[in-house]
Amino acid sequence: MKRALGLLVLAVVLAGCGGEPEPRALSTVEAERLALFRYTAYESKVLGVHARVPAPGGALVLDGRVDVAEHVGYVTLRTEGRDDDASAGLLQWGATAVAFNGTRSAAPIDPPPAEGWRLRPIQPTGSELDGVLRMLLNLGADRPENAQLLQQSSARWVGSEELGGRRVDVFEGPKPSTATQGGPSRLRYWVDGDGRLHRVQARMGERQEPAVIDLSAGGAPITALPPLVR
Repeated sequence: MKRALGLLVLAVVLAGCGGEPEPRALSTVEAERLALFRYTAYESKVLGVHARVPAPGGALVLDGRVDVAEHVGYVTLRTEGRDDDASAGLLQWGATAVAFNGTRSAAPIDPPPAEGWRLRPIQPTGSELDGVLRMLLNLGADRPENAQLLQQSSARWVGSEELGGRRVDVFEGPKPSTATQGGPSRLRYWVDGDGRLHRVQARMGERQEPAVIDLSAGGAPITALPPLVR
C-alpha cells in the first residue's frame, strides 16, 4: 500500500514538472513590462518584421519593416512553399490602403519602384493578411499603457522561454469583450525584461493556427508611396 502511495505521489510530481505552466494573473513587475512594450516600439520607430500568416491559399510570408510612429509598412510577400506564386511581390500599407507591386525581390526595394503599384482599401474584416497589417501598425504608442488596469484585467502570464538569445516572458493580452469567459486571448506577446516586444502570436478569424510575427528593433526609414502618406 505504501509503495502504491509512493508511486502515486511520484506520478503527481512528474506531471507537475512537465507541460506548460498554468496561466496566472500578472505580478506588478510583469504588468509594468507588458504596459511598456508599445512605448518601446514607438521609441524604436522602425521595427524589422518577419511574419507567417495562415490563409486559405497557403501561408503568407512577410519580410520587411514597419514604422509604428508614421503608421506605414513595407515588406516582401510570398506564399510559403510556392516558387511560382503569382501573388509574390512588394507590399506597402498604411492605415486605410494597401499597395501591391508584382516585382519579386528578396527584400524591399529602396526607394520603392516608381511604377507598377495597385492600390486597394485595407479590409476591416474578413482578411487574415489585412488583419495582421492593421495589427502591425498599432504596435506603437507614444506613452505606456496603464499597468494597474492591465494587472486588473484578464491579461495573463503564460510562461517564459529563450527567444533570439533573450529571456522573454509570454503574456496573453486582455480578452476582447466578445471572447468567452474560459477561452484564451486572441493575442500573445513575447516581451523581454526591458519591455521590448520580440514576437506576437494572433489567432485571426476562425482559424485555429495562429499568425506568428517576429520583430526586431531598428531599420531604415520607409519611403512611403504618396497615396499612403497620412
